[in-house]
Amino acid sequence: MTRATARDVSRDAESENVTDIEQEIVALRKEVRLLRLANEELERLVIRDTLTPLFNRRHFINSLAERLNRLERYGSGSALVFVDVDGMKRINDNFGHGAGDHALNHIARLLGSSIRSTDIAARVGGDEFALLLDGVGEEAANDKAGQLAALIAMTQCHFDGMLLPLAASFGCTALRPGDSDFAAIARADMAMYAAKRRASQH
Repeated sequence: MTRATARDVSRDAESENVTDIEQEIVALRKEVRLLRLANEELERLVIRDTLTPLFNRRHFINSLAERLNRLERYGSGSALVFVDVDGMKRINDNFGHGAGDHALNHIARLLGSSIRSTDIAARVGGDEFALLLDGVGEEAANDKAGQLAALIAMTQCHFDGMLLPLAASFGCTALRPGDSDFAAIARADMAMYAAKRRASQH
């Protein structure tokens, strides 16, 4: 019968210690990965709208401030577009709030898929959206708004077998040197309501 020497016992103990340390390292790496994923999800939630796949108002305001700063420092122009969904109260009243949420998501997807990766699309209110278009002047922004309005009107939106009547009003403004975020938003908002009034008269 072979008797274990003190050296053998010591070697076995060291091997067990190495195995324990390796297991702890594996566990720590897994925990770090989980924490990184959780942090990425928290960062996403901070800037994303809770209903639609677009950015939220907070991220939009920060992005607008960045573009105004870029305009002041480098002269890089951008345009701001406000979008208001027409007849949302009627949709909610006639088809239910689930239909209203579905309509907002439908429009959000159309807006998000129709802009470049450098642009920003955000939901900034209940039935209001905003776009920041990089390197675009007011005339080009109005052209883009016209294309988006036509896209929303012609793309059918179905909910529980019902066709939801969708349309939207757009207001555009180019960012100007010396603008505050409030001034730019106010101009786009006024242009959007002017478009809504014109649409209601037809």
